[in-house]
Amino acid sequence: MASPPSPASSSSCSSSHSSQFPPLPIMALRETIVEKILENRVTLIVGETGCGKSSQVPQFLLERNIYPVICAQPSRFAVVAMARMVAKARNCELGEEVAYHVDHLKNISSSSKIAFKTVGVLLNEIREKGLNALDYKAIILDEVHERSVESDLLLIYVKQFLLENNNLRVVLMSATADIAKYRDYFGDIARDEKVEVVAIPNSNQQTIYQRRVLYLEQVKAQLLVQIGLNLQH
Repeated sequence: MASPPSPASSSSCSSSHSSQFPPLPIMALRETIVEKILENRVTLIVGETGCGKSSQVPQFLLERNIYPVICAQPSRFAVVAMARMVAKARNCELGEEVAYHVDHLKNISSSSKIAFKTVGVLLNEIREKGLNALDYKAIILDEVHERSVESDLLLIYVKQFLLENNNLRVVLMSATADIAKYRDYFGDIARDEKVEVVAIPNSNQQTIYQRRVLYLEQVKAQLLVQIGLNLQH
């Protein structure tokens, strides 16, 4: 069994226990999730949309001194939205402890400990630098049920990375995952290892999601504004 990363607590910004946000179902399993990730190189977290897995798991790892953490999302919108949410929750400026990389929009710095990227961006990084050059302590693959050619290729690279790096932790997250499929796929990385599964209980509270419809011209305008802000910094 590989030696787990140091469990010491470390965080330069505020904790993810923020009073400005309502309690999330995942918070009740905070310690369980961290311990499972420390004990197993591959962990699958299954929870309904809105349970908090995408925003909280990266912070759980950071606060146990497991960083840098890369969070791969299937869409550009999700990358930017999650990075902003986590930075706000931690009372940090976006681009410092929490950052993102989408296409040509990148605000990652040497102080970044949690980085959100699209699957495509992470694939390009792996191709350009190679697996051994990536110094990630944990790789989170979110929404793994949304399969694509890129996401399948990324899983191949990640599995190869696991075979070469005993200290890497991989976290798969989904609302509806085929548990048996991922257990079979990662089942041969080591004789005494397995894919641990953590299921987040459904929330008893009714969750209301706000939906905004943005047209292409509006999205383009917002991206241009963001580019201008990045250039000013």
